[in-house]
Amino acid sequence: MFFMLYAMGKMCYNSYMKMKLLAPAGDMESLKQAVYNGADEVYLGVKDFNARNIEGFNLTTLNDAVVFAHIYGVKVHLTVNILFTNKEMQQALNLIVDAYNLGVDAFIVQDIGLINLLHKIYPQIEVHASTQLGVHNLEGVKVLESLGVKRVVLARETPLEEIERIRQNTNIEIEYFVQGALCVSFSGNCYISSYLEGESGNRGKCKQLCRLPYTFYNGNKQIASGYLLSAKDFCMLNRLSELVSAGVSALKIEGRARRPYYVATATKYYRQALDGITNQDLTELKLAFNREFTAGYFDGNGNIISKIQGHNGIEIGKITKVNMGKKFNEIILQTNYKLASKSVLKIFRSGQEVCSVAPHDVRSEKGKVIFTTTSNIKVGDDVHIIVDAEKEEKLTNFIVRRKVDVSLICEIDKPIRAEIFINNKQITVFGDILTKAKTNPITVDELQQNFNKSKLFEIKLNAKLNQVFMPKSQLNEFRRKVLEELEKAFEIKKHLQKTTVKTDYKLSALTNFKIITNLKALQNTSEKIVLYSPDVYDKKDVSIFTETCLSFGKTPYLNLPPFATRLDINMLDEILKDTRLGVVANNLYALKYKNPKIVGGGLNVYNNFTAEFFNLPCLVAENAELNANIKMPYMTLRHCPIKEFCKSDCANCKYEDGFKYKMQSGRELKLKRSKLSTCTFYLVD
Repeated sequence: MFFMLYAMGKMCYNSYMKMKLLAPAGDMESLKQAVYNGADEVYLGVKDFNARNIEGFNLTTLNDAVVFAHIYGVKVHLTVNILFTNKEMQQALNLIVDAYNLGVDAFIVQDIGLINLLHKIYPQIEVHASTQLGVHNLEGVKVLESLGVKRVVLARETPLEEIERIRQNTNIEIEYFVQGALCVSFSGNCYISSYLEGESGNRGKCKQLCRLPYTFYNGNKQIASGYLLSAKDFCMLNRLSELVSAGVSALKIEGRARRPYYVATATKYYRQALDGITNQDLTELKLAFNREFTAGYFDGNGNIISKIQGHNGIEIGKITKVNMGKKFNEIILQTNYKLASKSVLKIFRSGQEVCSVAPHDVRSEKGKVIFTTTSNIKVGDDVHIIVDAEKEEKLTNFIVRRKVDVSLICEIDKPIRAEIFINNKQITVFGDILTKAKTNPITVDELQQNFNKSKLFEIKLNAKLNQVFMPKSQLNEFRRKVLEELEKAFEIKKHLQKTTVKTDYKLSALTNFKIITNLKALQNTSEKIVLYSPDVYDKKDVSIFTETCLSFGKTPYLNLPPFATRLDINMLDEILKDTRLGVVANNLYALKYKNPKIVGGGLNVYNNFTAEFFNLPCLVAENAELNANIKMPYMTLRHCPIKEFCKSDCANCKYEDGFKYKMQSGRELKLKRSKLSTCTFYLVD
């Protein structure tokens, strides 16, 4: 029995070792922290062409990032994960070729037209499908596999059983988010920022309107208020064994917009977990950033809504006394926490965030901390720490150096010579001619001390000396030359040629169609093509719709939801069997059907290259959010707001028409549902 348990434990550990840890890098400092703390891979973006509205890298700094990461054996993935217009497609291809020639290892892409172009023109380039594609089931993965995609970043909404089904039936690598921000809307199908602010989340410009306060109503009756669309943060540290068993290849930490300290902390925690350290105290991970933690949709619809919209930190105590001053107030905080100066606190009153505070004149006494501030703080307020300056400084000052063996050949009247074998390359570096020492010959310790000045390499010298001398200035120059050659050993020079693609043509969108949500609407429909979006997908109901359309001389289509589990697909298979009903595909899984197909808005046709790939009638031919032939829902939700706010469950569902979210501006977003084996909700006008 002991040997069986030992063998099982060893198998599990070996599986952990095979999993890759992928960390975010919004800038060079974050990249360094990811590398130092154990990432196997990093992902980063360049300005304008990635799904995070941050400065990112340019081609010069990207080259530096690639060299640095490769020195440590860490791969670099470039995010090119937005939707592109026709005119931008050439720029996107050029960027990818330039980055590939710099040594970028893989490219994370959302635009299906761009993926198809890369597959046809540059099959040698490794492509990973972005989570923004919303792929969450085997059928969708099969489409990507046919396009040569090596890895799929599954939608965060993908449950465990779907991961297992994908692994058992494909050879594609599976990447899964394990830590960081969780979007409340289904991946790639959030349009609220685009429609209300003119800034598209699919273009990397999300305004995060989900993090604003909302009020939830049923008719005119208020049900709840607060940050009702603000999702908690993903944390899967306690579920890694299930991800291993399911066949996940890479664990992904979200956070390119986060500070280096967050990247360092999150990477360190997951590295330790993969190295076999279990039951970790999550205090420092929460301190780095959290909106409360959740396993998301891993167990199904999930309890994902947080009571807050920003960093919650960790609770450290309560205000017991406030001494009011003319300019500064003296605050007494009851706590055993060792509070460092330059830290940042967040104050809560009755569960609501009041303000953030940078405390001044901090001094500690037994069981309390005293500081001054101008902020409006009251007795009884709860205090959370969101930045611990001392912990941040300690962790972000931590560095790791790449170990290198260097042989020095030191002979009188000959140039000093370094022999190095690294990165499968033999390097020889020559310096100035050595002379015979008259009094103080160079020692091995002096040479070792000189080479230890490198922040990148931990050099172990193997040197044989024979009464040689070299001026310190010449030795320093020789060291710099050796280090330069070491870095050059990790530069990759590829020469892939750029290809020009045609971008100055247009495709037409489908016209003369009508979307209906109930059968009564058929009587007043003059359009020839009718798209049916029922509240509940029922075979009998859909059959009546089909026959009625055909009797009126109309062409019927069933609008398929953007999300479908295996059970959902089984239900759709039964509904669509032996019928002349067409389908509107809003996710890649729907391409599996042999029925007549129309490409719906959910597939984000943003350019002619994507439309050409589908080679089907499209409801939108280009610029899906700018020139929409139809208006998409503001958000597509996979959690259940009715369960969340009405205290109901599936056996006692309280959903009905009339539920809505109200923004502070007064705009109302109605809640609509589509039901298969599970429910998907939409926010609409």
